[in-house]
Amino acid sequence: MLDRSLGGIRCLTVRRIAHHGGYLPGRLGGTIRYTTENLGRTLVRVDFDSGESLMVLPDDVILDANPEDGARDGA
Repeated sequence: MLDRSLGGIRCLTVRRIAHHGGYLPGRLGGTIRYTTENLGRTLVRVDFDSGESLMVLPDDVILDANPEDGARDGA
């Protein structure tokens, strides 16, 4: 079942994330679309600013405390 309660919230990757097209860098911004559970684990669908839309583990991203700043400030 899809949980859209976090939908629209900005997030940042906490480390490099491997995917089919290479790697997403750490501190890359994105927007959460929804969370879902599969085989007893939670997955998060994120539309990243670089164009990728991926399912990631909750430990791969953190909520962005300053969404208006985005990942531009390098903080």
